[in-house]
Amino acid sequence: MSALTLFVRNLPSSASSDHLEEIFSEVGPVKHCFVVRNKGSEKCRGIGYVTYSMAEDAQRALTEINDYDGKKISVVQAKKKLDKGKKNKGIHYAEPPEIKSHEKSKGTRKKKLKARLIIRNLSFKCSEDDLKKTFSKFGTVLDVKIPLKPDGKKRGFAFIQFKNMLEAGKALAETNLKEIKDRKVAVDWAVPKDKFVATQSGSTSGHKDKNMKKFEDSSEEHDKYHTGLLFGFYYSFGSDVDCGCIIVVFVFLFQGQLKKKRKNALPSDVNEGRTVFIRNLSFDSEEEGIEEILLQFGELNYVKVVLHPDTGLSKGCAFAQFKTKEAAERCLAVAQDESETGGLRVDGRKLNMVLAVSREDASTLKSKATKTHKGSRNLYLAREGLIRAGTKAAEGVSDSDMAKRARFEDLKRAKLKNVNIFVSQTRLCIHNLPKSVDRRQLLQLCTSAAGGGKGARISECHVMYDRKPVRGQVMGKSLGYGFVEFHQHEHALQALRHLNNNPTIFTPSKRPIVEFSLEDSRKLKLKAARLQRSRTKPASKMPLENLDEPAKTDGKKSQAAQRDHYSGFRTTHEVKHVELDDGRKRQKVLPMPSHRGPKISGFTCVLFQSAKPVKRKIQNKDDDRFDCLVEQYKKKLLGNSSTKGSLVKKNKWFS
Repeated sequence: MSALTLFVRNLPSSASSDHLEEIFSEVGPVKHCFVVRNKGSEKCRGIGYVTYSMAEDAQRALTEINDYDGKKISVVQAKKKLDKGKKNKGIHYAEPPEIKSHEKSKGTRKKKLKARLIIRNLSFKCSEDDLKKTFSKFGTVLDVKIPLKPDGKKRGFAFIQFKNMLEAGKALAETNLKEIKDRKVAVDWAVPKDKFVATQSGSTSGHKDKNMKKFEDSSEEHDKYHTGLLFGFYYSFGSDVDCGCIIVVFVFLFQGQLKKKRKNALPSDVNEGRTVFIRNLSFDSEEEGIEEILLQFGELNYVKVVLHPDTGLSKGCAFAQFKTKEAAERCLAVAQDESETGGLRVDGRKLNMVLAVSREDASTLKSKATKTHKGSRNLYLAREGLIRAGTKAAEGVSDSDMAKRARFEDLKRAKLKNVNIFVSQTRLCIHNLPKSVDRRQLLQLCTSAAGGGKGARISECHVMYDRKPVRGQVMGKSLGYGFVEFHQHEHALQALRHLNNNPTIFTPSKRPIVEFSLEDSRKLKLKAARLQRSRTKPASKMPLENLDEPAKTDGKKSQAAQRDHYSGFRTTHEVKHVELDDGRKRQKVLPMPSHRGPKISGFTCVLFQSAKPVKRKIQNKDDDRFDCLVEQYKKKLLGNSSTKGSLVKKNKWFS
């Protein structure tokens, strides 16, 4: 792990741990980072330590980072342990007892044992030879020791001594949490027994110390801290005699816990009256605009707009901390002026300001407040996406779009007067669509607007046309609006806020008008009932009776042919055999039945055989012209005799 930690020199006296971490985080994720301060002072001693999660990031930082706010710094790999005078304030390192004169001879031995690993959760079937065989591929194994109980049984852990730290570190990285003899083992750096005892005693006394209680905010973090101590993650900085003493990495774990707890700690000035809570902010207001208004009362430490944790958008409120209590009081006095021209305004909205309270008091006030039920109609969503004339959101919107929005808003309010109409939480209605946008384009647009991930699922997407689409025919003319339904409300809300009034979606003069769709609870109940009936219907339909019953011939019933049901009603010709001249039989092909009306009851045994329809003579102009010429020649050759003969012949019928 020594390759992960860097030692930073020549830091300015104003250096802080947070800023140092911010600088080194540009290279890669930083696991731990702190600067060393003087005892009883906030000034930095000019040195600090940075621990990365990956060795590659540490190597990059060695070559890429060489200054701290313009001041040149020195970055090297950590090799020496921290001296007593360089301990970070508030961090208690596990130090071994002072080396007495009779213990100085052990320095050489400790130096040799620094590349030593401990293997826990070891199988009782594993022997020293097995361990040596397993770890020899990572380097030279000098010694393998499995401690035994007084009765000769194995204790379940072992020590392995490597020749150098590089080989030991490689073995630790490759074998930790891997199986040896069908049992997963935990491999860590070994520490001297006196250090381990000091660590455990320090942790025990630390729980009894009253000063530590302020850091024990949650049992979960408390357990993590104990796990870091007892699991035995350790770190080595040194290469000389004193560097053989290995510092327990719980120091860094404890520092990380302190850092997390400092972030969760309550502000120290809550009871000092320097922080104000600001409400009635515009959702478009930014911290710079608020700070510009408040600076007239005094210097500020910070201004923070409260953001929604899910959407990342402003909640319409903020906190501002002044450096003095008097400045906060002056600000509150001006803000509480209720006259029309009084008070403080940001982005055209009058601000409501009060002194900030602690989290406990805020939760108490919230519990005492009267809770209002939002109702089952989701009327609060009706205002989502509303663009009012004169607001910042209406800047650049064309007059035609504003007129459409006003008309849609009036229609929405009129419909919501009906108690059966409610606002859907997952279904969006998108107006102002170009005529060229089809279902596929709208689906792709809404999916990307909701995040584009696998979690954003769309169950319905329709573009409305002037006539119902028919397969194989050209689609009708688009009506310019459509509906999109998501599986989750969060994705629908995210898509609405991304698409609504966005000038980059289509054109700046034709922006999408997106709102939550209005639904009729009565129609939805009917739709659900139809769906339930369709699900309860049997899969196979019963054959229709008396529809195509075969005719009876000579007392024998003929067999009906099989037919499909998926295409609706189909006729089946009746089977009848005819004898040929050679004595063979074949099926007679019947003509098409002439009856096309409703079925006549009791008329099932008669065989329909209508006469063949008279074929309509196809008129041919050439034939007509030829017939006309023939008639003319007959008249010339025969004269009127043909006409008289025909008349005489006709008169015979009347004689």
